[in-house]
Parts: sequence; C-alpha cells; structure tokens
Amino acid sequence: MKPVMFSPQKEQMRMSNVRKGRVLVALAIASSATSVLADGHLLAVGGMLRASNLPVYHKFVDLAGGSGAAKIVIFPTASGSLGSSKRFQAELVALGVPASHVTIASIDSKNYAQTMNDPEAVRPITEASAVWFVGGDQARIAKALFNADGSDSLAMQAVRNVYEHGGVIGGTSAGASILGAQMPTAYGVVMDTLDFGVAKSAGQRGAALLKGSGLFKAGIIDQHLDQLEETSTGRTARMASYLVDDPRGKGFGLDTNTAMWVKPDGQIEVIGEGYLTVMDASHATKRFGVYGTQLHNVQLAMLGNGDQYNLSTNAVLPAEGKEVIKPGDEYLVGNQLITDLSAVAAMRRAVLYGLADNTATRQSGLMTRYNPANGYHYGYRFDFTKAPGFVAHSKTYDSLTNYTAQGVSLDVTPVDARLRPAQKNLPTDITADRASDAVRAVVFRGLMTCNEANAFEPARAITRGELANTLQMTLAGEMKVDKRPVFTDLPADSLLFDQAEIVVSNGWMKSGPAFEANKPVTREEWVEAAKVLVAQGRVTTVLPDSSKASTVRREEVAELIARAYDLGDKS
Repeated sequence: MKPVMFSPQKEQMRMSNVRKGRVLVALAIASSATSVLADGHLLAVGGMLRASNLPVYHKFVDLAGGSGAAKIVIFPTASGSLGSSKRFQAELVALGVPASHVTIASIDSKNYAQTMNDPEAVRPITEASAVWFVGGDQARIAKALFNADGSDSLAMQAVRNVYEHGGVIGGTSAGASILGAQMPTAYGVVMDTLDFGVAKSAGQRGAALLKGSGLFKAGIIDQHLDQLEETSTGRTARMASYLVDDPRGKGFGLDTNTAMWVKPDGQIEVIGEGYLTVMDASHATKRFGVYGTQLHNVQLAMLGNGDQYNLSTNAVLPAEGKEVIKPGDEYLVGNQLITDLSAVAAMRRAVLYGLADNTATRQSGLMTRYNPANGYHYGYRFDFTKAPGFVAHSKTYDSLTNYTAQGVSLDVTPVDARLRPAQKNLPTDITADRASDAVRAVVFRGLMTCNEANAFEPARAITRGELANTLQMTLAGEMKVDKRPVFTDLPADSLLFDQAEIVVSNGWMKSGPAFEANKPVTREEWVEAAKVLVAQGRVTTVLPDSSKASTVRREEVAELIARAYDLGDKS
C-alpha cells in the first residue's frame, strides 16, 4: 500500500478542525464527491480492552480532538445488547470527555435495516470527530454498513467521511476486523480452516472472508490471537491459511488489550501489553488436498509496545530503547517441541522465546485433534525458522521483557499420530527375549524411533543420523554456540539438523564438514557415545566391547540406554 501523503499546511488545517470538533460533512455532497486520500487515523484493538489500558484510551481521545473538543459516536451493532457500548461511554466520560459529546448510535443489531439509511439516525456520525465499533460479530456491523447491492449505506458514507476528513475510526475485536477491506468470520474452530480450506460463504466450516469497511487497505485485520477460545484458538494458523489466497497477502493479527494505530503517513504503531503479528504470505505456497492444508514460506514479524511498521516499505522500527539481541547473547539455549500451539499465547512463546531470545534456529509445535472413538490423533506441525534477515530486539522494563522479532518463516505440514495406551502401539517386530523390555522402554519414551510400518528393526545397523537423534533425545543437551559445526551435506530444514548440531558441538559425536547421516555407526563411534550415556546415567553398567562386529545393531543401543537409565520392567 502506498502511504498517504499530505502537506504541512493541509495537516495544520485538518488538526485545527478536528480539535474543534468541526468535522461536519454533508451526506448529499459526499455521495457525489470525488474520492480523496484519507487524512484520518485508525485505532484497531485486538479485543478485551481494559479500562486500565490508558494509553489506548488517551490516544483515541487525543486523535478525536482532545477531551474537551472530541465528538464521539459509538457503533453498537456488533453486540446483541448495549452493555459494552454503555461501558465504553462511561470510560470516556471518566477521562474527561463531556457526556453530551459521547453518543451511542441508534443503529443496533435489531433495527439496522430501518436505521442505516435514516438521515436522523446517521446525523450524529456526520457531526463526529471519531467513531468506535464495539466487539461482537463483525458480520452484524457489515450488514449495517452496506446495502443489499453492496453499495455504501448512509451510515457507511458518514463513517468514511469522518475518516477521510481527519477523524479517527477505532474498534475492538469485531470492531477491529471490520476496518479492513475483507474480514475473517468466526464460524467454526480455527483448525477447520486447515482441514476444510477457506469457506466460500459464511456459516461453512473453515473461515470465510466477508466484505469489510475498506478503510484499511493494506491487508486483513484479525484479533484475539493470544486467546484460548472455541473460535479464536490459534488464529495465527487460520490467518496464514486464508492469506495465501488473498491478493494482498498480508495479515495484521492483534493480541487482546493491544492496539495498532494506523497513521495517515502509512506508519503503524503498537500500543498495549501484547503483540501485533504482521504476516506476509505474498511469496508463500499452499497445497490443499486429501490431508488438509500444507503451507510453505509464510513470513511473519511480531511487534510489541512502541514498535512501528511501515506499510510502504515493510520496514520494522523497534521502539526507542530496544537493543538488538546479538548471536551469543540470547537468554535461552535450545527449545522443546510445543505440544499445543492452540494454548494461550503459544504462538508468542514459539516466536519470542523459541527463536527471538534463543540460540535455536527452529521452533516446532503441534496443533492437533483427537478422536476418542478409536484413539486416532492427527493435526499439523508448525515449523518456525530464522529466515535470512532475521533480527530480534528487546527491552526490559519493570522485570518484563518486550520483544521485537522479524524475519521468521513459517511452514505448516499435516501430520498423523496415534495416542493410544502404550501397550497398544508397540513395535511389531520385537520378540519375547531379554531385549524386548529395553526396546519397549526406549520407543515409548521417544528415545528411539520405529519405521513407517511401526517396526523397530532390532538387527539393523544404526546410522549416524539415528544415533545423533537418540543421543539428543536421551541426553536433552543444549548446543554450545561457540562450537557450532557447519555441515556441507545436512540442510538446515532437515529434521536431524538440530540434533546433529547439538551432539557434535558437545563432543558426543565427531564430524567433518560432511556429517554423513546415512552412514552406519562404527564400533569405535558407538563406544565413545556409550561413555557419555553411561556417564550421565544413574546406575553402573557395562560398556560395549569394541572388539565386536564393526557395525552396531539398533537393539544394542536400546539395551545400553535401558540399563544406564534403569528403564526396565519394574512390575
């Protein structure tokens, strides 16, 4: 989106009019007037705006002309009652705005058909310097803004004129989403969009994109990104899915009690306790088929309080006082799989703690569903990686750290798993000998893996890649940054990349420039690795004999791990 430009003289005149509350627009003239660039501001809040979040309230009132001159209209249509509108009205009055200057529009969810084109009902908006949309169902707002043929209602014309002539349009939750040209609906759980694709119309499984006000032209605004609710859980995933199909390819996802202030010059500033997730799917690829949705190369950034984003250049400007987190200065070293990315603030955890302030180059997580009828469990794996150009900033205030992260790439892959009782999912090829308990123990704990047919292959020689994975899963080590290896034959997107980095940097395995993940482990390599396992185990065990056969069977590894860590059958 090209940023809106205007002269200092025009800006001075505009602010004079706004502060005096004289943004008076004749609807008859507006209907035939030539379209102009907007001089106004947008203030979108991700929902659950608290009365204690004074910076957001003060910004809204200030942009409306100040507490003495502001003339504010509250649009109640999204809600089924006037409760939220009255609370917001009372909060504005408590901040010094005269009660006579805060009007609740008589266009509600029940009478909009009769009032949205009624000049008397719309008149307060024509005299306003600010309009606020309360939360609820954004589809209700849309019904009051557009006629059956898609044209602007008289109410929409009035709102648009407030914005285009210097006022501020704001809203929370549904009131934030309505500001975009398109808006996602809240029908169905978030995973429906991954499972069933983007819906063709409202009410179908999967998010549908409906027509919004179009005041914000740079992309789609979504909200409640950090919450755990039936229709908001993991909305980052939903946004990634529908953005790939949107020509703009950009989404702006807001956490609760957090606002983005869109300025006339095309600059966005974040205000509040949470984060704004800016997602760019313009270069992403999407495949939707038998196994749901697969996404590749969705780019995202997360901005905290005071951070800015330029809509014209896509540049991120961290807030004053934030410093770059340099490689080697990260607070965290290594991460773990996030088993439930739908949990509260889980996406934030993945990006900020799993990558931004972490030495790790990738953070993986799961979003799953469970069918209790047969124990079938399936879902999607999310891989967040540090893309070229990744950079993170941070600032600590009052023991809390506020971050900025940009240059994160997201891939989403369908996965299949079974969550049945352990004895129901044992390797299919183990026998009732002394090794069977050891194999069961290590497989159940995920320390060693089976093949796609759920066979352990006990007699097969273990490979270097398999051993690296087993060592890391067993020892749960952290990578030594100063000894990070560089591999010529193991790409960064390999599932074994992180494991190999950790085991080699810790000296548990040796490697040249080529890691040779598919090469069988030698007896000498196994003895050295076994020393580490035994040393970190809690019981004494016997080390393997280096004089045996040159290769190492998988069951040998299982047996030593089980002995060293006392994982046998204790029944």
